[in-house]
Amino acid sequence: MGRQAYLDKIAFGRSAFEPTQSASVSSEYIQLESSQSEIPARYHEASAHNYIQLYDERGNPINPRSQQYGRKLRSAQNDVLASVGVVERRRSSSHGLPGSSEERFELLEAEDTVGNGVALVTTLTENLCTWWIGTIGDRILTFRYHHALSFGQIVAFEYAQSGTSVIYAGFASRMLATMNIQTIIYSTVFLYLGLEGLCYPFFYHATLQRIGLVPARALLPRWSSLNPFSSSSPLRPFSLYYNASDSAMDCIKAALTSPVVILCVGLSLERWVYACVYEAVESSILRPDNPDISSRDVNGRSRALTALGMRRESPALVRNSIHKVLELLGWASPRTSQCTERSGPNDAQAIDVGGTRVTNAVPLNLPVVQMETPPATEPPDTDVITIPIDAIEDLMRSTTPPGSTTGLDQDENDPRIRITSREGIVEMEVRLPSRILSTHTDVAEAIGSQRGHGAVEPLNQDHLSGNPYHRVTRLSCEPAQMIGAIMRAQIVGLAMLPVRMVTMRMIALHYLAGEGRYTGPHRAVSTVGFPGSFSWQEVGVQLSRVALCGALEVTIDLGLWGLQYLAITKFGQSLFGWGSL
Repeated sequence: MGRQAYLDKIAFGRSAFEPTQSASVSSEYIQLESSQSEIPARYHEASAHNYIQLYDERGNPINPRSQQYGRKLRSAQNDVLASVGVVERRRSSSHGLPGSSEERFELLEAEDTVGNGVALVTTLTENLCTWWIGTIGDRILTFRYHHALSFGQIVAFEYAQSGTSVIYAGFASRMLATMNIQTIIYSTVFLYLGLEGLCYPFFYHATLQRIGLVPARALLPRWSSLNPFSSSSPLRPFSLYYNASDSAMDCIKAALTSPVVILCVGLSLERWVYACVYEAVESSILRPDNPDISSRDVNGRSRALTALGMRRESPALVRNSIHKVLELLGWASPRTSQCTERSGPNDAQAIDVGGTRVTNAVPLNLPVVQMETPPATEPPDTDVITIPIDAIEDLMRSTTPPGSTTGLDQDENDPRIRITSREGIVEMEVRLPSRILSTHTDVAEAIGSQRGHGAVEPLNQDHLSGNPYHRVTRLSCEPAQMIGAIMRAQIVGLAMLPVRMVTMRMIALHYLAGEGRYTGPHRAVSTVGFPGSFSWQEVGVQLSRVALCGALEVTIDLGLWGLQYLAITKFGQSLFGWGSL
């Protein structure tokens, strides 16, 4: 109590959680400068007689050897409590990993950084390889090609019309408009609608570039088109079929046939469908889900998904349908059946206790003792296991070391207790000696071999060791993320196919009515309704072309996913030691 650091704490009323202004050292005591300071090695030596008090950075007296003894005592208590069944031993997630916690967190952050880089490169490569397929698909939905033209002839014709620009047509405007829309997630509805109308010229320009009516060299629309009152604004005319200023009914009809209204409604429906599908796909896709060390920004990711509306649970019908499809493809684990088969009176889940029949009993994994002689008055019943008191006493005597054993043998037969305190959680473990464990195991195996079909099956190794730990990082989860993105894109694309067809045709008709340009020798823009020359053959050919575009896009995506999987596995094994622990 006479030490200066401790007296300062009492005299000046400083908080116990507030470090001192400056660390002091004298011949009677030593104060550490910070919590990261290393304790002198001589304080850890058991033979050293240190009469100099050691204080931490807050002025509290500490004793490193007492802390070590306290940890050993808690560990011994852990062993005892776990051996008697009071607590269950759980292996630490970072047990057996090399390096300190800070080093492991830095390794996780580096792995996340590499994963983000791989995801960015994969996304750009995927758009570069599949953007032209989407462009061809949009033109097939917009224009009417002759049904005698094959898919290859259509691709050759569009390549002759647009050249290499078909690979990137409309990408810049579409990306800029999409990024602007995503920034208003946290805003009000009025700001959302305002920014939606502001971004409409970019969507309009990107759509015209994708369907080949506007050259792709102009990456962004003209600045005058952003002014809604200018003659080059895509908002004018508001509708091709009705004049909004004639009457209220014509105003409503003009709004229903306006490209800007149809586009805004289509974008809202697309986001709603995406939110409904997101949870179902994410919960079904196989991915690493049991982290050995949780990342520091895991809560930030969860909050971001919640703010984006992706935590909303999908409808049961949608979730079950998507899970069945993914399970059929091998990308989802089969769901375990919750119902168990009910058998006759020999079922192990039904027991007799004091003349009362108890059903749905869950058997415990306890060692069973075989009695020496079966009863002679009645046949053995497979449902009831009779354990005489003498057998239990013999077992207890057999597991007790004899009095003539040496002190070393007695130490080996003593149970060990271990108590671990980590982040406010106290874990206690009791470790039984190997002799007791082997005796119990021999008894259980003997009973299992004699009872035949009534023997208790040994525990699964996964149950004994628990679920295996995974490296849950951005890099390890990227293959699952890409599979999920492919599935979501295809599902949302199929669901929004009619709306997308109507939107692009309305935009094309709106542009051609104002500019009066020629679409090409082999294509013509159809109206929204069915034309007079409608035939099932044309519909079948049109659907087959769209399906071929989707199949080709999925094939390229899966090929890129395979290359990404090989690259990620190589990076993980060579840079981050995957598979070495």
